Amino acid sequence: MKRGSILLVLALLACDSKQDSAPAIQPGDAWVRATLPGKSTTAAYFTLRNSGGGDRLLKVSAADGDASLHSTSMDGGVMRMRPLDSLEIPGGAVVALKPGGTHVMIVGLNRPLEAGQELPIALKFERSGTIRVAAVAKSAAQAMEH
Repeated sequence: MKRGSILLVLALLACDSKQDSAPAIQPGDAWVRATLPGKSTTAAYFTLRNSGGGDRLLKVSAADGDASLHSTSMDGGVMRMRPLDSLEIPGGAVVALKPGGTHVMIVGLNRPLEAGQELPIALKFERSGTIRVAAVAKSAAQAMEH
């Protein structure tokens, strides 16, 4: 077998074993927008670092309000949000949920969310089970700096 073919086979085996290994999901930098006066809707953002095998985020829930995964896209100059059934978290990847992209939409908050307050969020994964994060509320000015 030629050296190039051997290297290709080894690379494919390494990728395959990474997907079969247990996921190692670490959420980070979780934050949520503080609500505007009289509003009960916000969005949460964070990163998901996976140093193990692939996984899928199946469901999100918040301690207050109804939470769901959404994507944002531009269509003919119009911003559109669409619900997502799940979110792939490939092995060895960092997936960022951020403004203008994939995020957690939270509607129906029972109370205003002010800067500095925390909103607990539960992330349910296909392989990793449930992981909890505390998203810190940021004011509009703080969110712009982020």
